[in-house]
Amino acid sequence: MNRRNILRHLSYAALGSLTIPLYARNDVRKLKQFGLQLSTITPMMAADFPGTLAEVASIGYRQVEFSALGFLGREASEAKDLLEKNGLEAPVGRVAFNVPADFMTMPRDQQMKVFGSQTTMESLVERIDTSVKECKLLGQKYLIIPAIMSHVFSDMTQVKNMISTLQEAAKKCMDQGVMLGYHNHNWEFDELDGKIPYTIMLEELDPELFTFQLDTYWVKKAGWDLSEILTAYSGRFITCHLKDIDGEGNFEDVGHGEIDFPDFLKKAQSQGAKYFFVERDTSDDPMESIRRSYASLKEMRF
Repeated sequence: MNRRNILRHLSYAALGSLTIPLYARNDVRKLKQFGLQLSTITPMMAADFPGTLAEVASIGYRQVEFSALGFLGREASEAKDLLEKNGLEAPVGRVAFNVPADFMTMPRDQQMKVFGSQTTMESLVERIDTSVKECKLLGQKYLIIPAIMSHVFSDMTQVKNMISTLQEAAKKCMDQGVMLGYHNHNWEFDELDGKIPYTIMLEELDPELFTFQLDTYWVKKAGWDLSEILTAYSGRFITCHLKDIDGEGNFEDVGHGEIDFPDFLKKAQSQGAKYFFVERDTSDDPMESIRRSYASLKEMRF
């Protein structure tokens, strides 16, 4: 081989060694858009609704999801105006409890009475009807039920009746351009008559009408594998709650616990998930928690 050919060969080899790492770096992805489930900072929202939304936006969040307490006694139109003022959007709706503006200052027993009067399936259907109207005002295409009480999942007849009720409610929602969905906890995974109620929901609720919001913490708390459930029910999870867990089963800030979020995000997006919301049920410093979770996700590669 002459000198010119040797140099050409070495040049191709050098380019080849650079090309593979460059391609790998270009193939690495980031989560371009994620939001905050506002239940994480409910006390702050109750004390200063407008100011807290402004602070959430100042951290860098561009999407939010309202909690099971809805707009904390305010009209949906006021919430919409505040979102627009702060450059925020709320792409996913929530079936909220009807609570008065002073709910957070009520004694605990009065709060429980408010909740207790709204735990029936009949009440849920009524609240879904109300929430669909709010979804349309806010331009939302998805409406998530935050929970159904655990006692429903302890009796197969109640599970079947619940699924039938949700199917009918989902049809009414879809007629108005909104897809109904359900957010899991861990009690839906408790075995009942040799079956898992949550998988019955996944298998029997029409995927053309009904979606699911996967909560990473509660799936892990129930002892299930996140990758396996994403694979087994691909396409069912339009939205996810990003919530970490520590070695003792407690809540942790995203990226600071034991969940492999890069792996989860890659698989969740590949199966069709579109919307992701940071959440932490309890924290000694909620505002610091949402800052830490935001920082982790902004730097995360997968």
